[in-house]
Amino acid sequence: MNSWEPSPEQWAGWETKGYFVIRNAIPRDSAIEMRGVIKDLLLQPEPEVKADDDPMDPMGDTPGARAARFRKLSGFGPRHPLIWHHFYGSQAMTSVARYFLGDSFFLKFNSCFVKPARTGSATPWHQDNGLWRDGETEPFNFWMALDPATTQNGCLQFIPGSHKLGIFPHLLYDDSIHSELPREEVRQLIADRGVEHCELDSGDVVCWHSSICHYSPPNPSPRGRIAIAGVYSTPQITRRRNYPRPFYWVLRNGELPNAFPPEQVDISEISEPEPFPAAEVTPASLG
Repeated sequence: MNSWEPSPEQWAGWETKGYFVIRNAIPRDSAIEMRGVIKDLLLQPEPEVKADDDPMDPMGDTPGARAARFRKLSGFGPRHPLIWHHFYGSQAMTSVARYFLGDSFFLKFNSCFVKPARTGSATPWHQDNGLWRDGETEPFNFWMALDPATTQNGCLQFIPGSHKLGIFPHLLYDDSIHSELPREEVRQLIADRGVEHCELDSGDVVCWHSSICHYSPPNPSPRGRIAIAGVYSTPQITRRRNYPRPFYWVLRNGELPNAFPPEQVDISEISEPEPFPAAEVTPASLG
């Protein structure tokens, strides 16, 4: 398969800011096709995947209202060949992830984020590994715009360099849609480091470190946006066997499988970390 290396600008962004952008990572026509698949999912009476309600859901039963019911769909990628082959299992994305993860990795999470025009709600400030709470900091996170994502319709925002500050404890506020960074901490981080808005066109991809603080605001604009995201990981990185969802092989020993549906990972291949060795007790060590 084709090799990929980051440009000096992308590598500097990864190292210093915690993220970088790949323009035209996926052809725009392919991104529009994938958008159509997701729009069809949203219009189903009951989506076949896990769907998180949008707190700003207008609660209507028109096609437009149905399309605005959810803020997130999870677990759909391995079920739809167009999305799998064009994105999660594509040469374009796997060659990028291979640079960071090596010759064998699987899809750990996959999801779709929806921000309908005028009603799309915010995703609060958080770190991905602050929500996972599994101790993993090396997975490869990526997010692709299927519609243009702009400052007007709620593009992603990052606090540059926050990936180097460790994992903050996350809190659940009364008005939270999920656990989030302490709000006072966020205000201080923004005062110290600023915020960068990540505007993307259809088919552009942003990749980020799982410890970076990020957020997306509500969408008051007349233009909605849909994006899909994922996380690749490896058996060496993944430490817990009790994840609530299956993993799917993407690249195995440098080979990109073309079969669909993708092969699930045999969970026995994920080993628990070795116990810490016992210290040798000597008179000197006893002080």
